[in-house]
Amino acid sequence: MLEEPYRWVEAIRNRREYLADQLKSASPVVGCAYENGLLLLTTTPGQRKLFEIYNQVAFAAVGHPADIEKLRKAIIDVAHVEAFNFSARDVTLQRLVNFGLGPLMKTAFDEIFRSPYTARVLVAELDPLESQETFYTIDADGSFGNSAGAAVLGGSAEGADAALARQRKEAAADSADGAVADLPLDQALQRAMESWAVGRLTAEAEEEAEEIDADRIKACIQELGGGGQRVEAAVLDRSLPTKTKFRLLSAEELEVATEGR
Repeated sequence: MLEEPYRWVEAIRNRREYLADQLKSASPVVGCAYENGLLLLTTTPGQRKLFEIYNQVAFAAVGHPADIEKLRKAIIDVAHVEAFNFSARDVTLQRLVNFGLGPLMKTAFDEIFRSPYTARVLVAELDPLESQETFYTIDADGSFGNSAGAAVLGGSAEGADAALARQRKEAAADSADGAVADLPLDQALQRAMESWAVGRLTAEAEEEAEEIDADRIKACIQELGGGGQRVEAAVLDRSLPTKTKFRLLSAEELEVATEGR
């Protein structure tokens, strides 16, 4: 196979198609800023998808639970090695992605004699040195991108793009510069839940032009309880007095997300 490059290209194409098929039904993960920090929200049938990595860094993923756990442990190891060799201040999202998860996932994807990671990852850092590096999304092939203010991870590119567009549209309606950081937590939860619904409905739509109105969004959110899914959300809260700024939201705090407007 190594003597026939076109077969390697064909194998890579097959892997992309396989991963797209495996991940297409994944529930989106929505990340956004709010008045005290950052919010991550998704739905899950049981297993957790949102985790603390190191002090002000959080991790979320969609995909196979075993692969998610492998990647979570890998980025934790990188973070602690960075902190030990240098200092806690050197544990930044940019370094964790550029020198950690990105190369790790790309290597697994390119080596066609081993299984790729069936997962996509979203990581967030509270108050990074560069605002554009607040969120990073990493695809199964190791490619990644960064953003400020909001980010969405989805099973399909169409669903993620639609949810992110919803986030940005709502932000633009709030202020001239599109700032969302002054939203209280309850409003940020509602916004994130609605963006999640837009992403979910877009991914499930048979026709791209199908309109997603407020009634469909509300119905999608209300159907969660009967579908075996539960809402999971976490924050990186700069007001916490501890070194770690990560905490999972309680069921009581999440009620506002499923109530709708």
